[in-house]
Amino acid sequence: MKKILLIHGWNYRNYTSQTQETDAWHNRQEMVGELEKDYEVYKLNLPGFCGQEEPKKSWNLDNYSDYIKKFLEENNLTVDYILGYSFGGAVAITYYLKYGKDESIILVSPAIIRNNDKSKKFIKTPKVFDKLRSVLRDFYLIHVVKTNEMVYGTKFLRETYQKIVRVDLRDKVTQIPSDKLLIIYGSEDKMVDPENVISYLNDEYKKRVQMIEGGGHNIGSTHPKQLVKTIKNKIR
Repeated sequence: MKKILLIHGWNYRNYTSQTQETDAWHNRQEMVGELEKDYEVYKLNLPGFCGQEEPKKSWNLDNYSDYIKKFLEENNLTVDYILGYSFGGAVAITYYLKYGKDESIILVSPAIIRNNDKSKKFIKTPKVFDKLRSVLRDFYLIHVVKTNEMVYGTKFLRETYQKIVRVDLRDKVTQIPSDKLLIIYGSEDKMVDPENVISYLNDEYKKRVQMIEGGGHNIGSTHPKQLVKTIKNKIR
């Protein structure tokens, strides 16, 4: 039975400070169950989620890919597939380009480029005022816009979120060999804008994109059987 590693997304409801859940995939159990019928499934919780402690300083995508590598090494684990959901897709891309070898990468609703980063609309200031700008931006996102990821986040999660939400991975995703890649979006996803990604890809990579009609960003919960069927058909 082939092995698949699941990397979860950035769901503020799964923050360690907000939940007693110990599995970041608890809201997508049907999806996981469908995968377990054909694959040996492995999961992990990223720092700050579902009981995991947080580093003292904020992280970037390289830090997360290092964390995945350490998890695999500590468990003496080699997997055939890495599935990244939303933000987990960004981590999977970064991991593959840094450490990947023979794994295939499955991206579900991947955050390759964001469509709703309200922080980008915040007024620009000279670099010398970066500290003040950071304080004002956080106040704006927490108390004015009330972005849940910021409202409920610890200092580590807020600062990390501000780093990762700005990253554009469209150039990076095409560095993964097309035969090692599968991208799945819901056709109604308003969170990460599939069309903005698809329009950037050449014909070879466009063929690696599958759309689930009527699905939004949360297709892992709303269309679990259709999603897993798509995965099994395409990677088989």
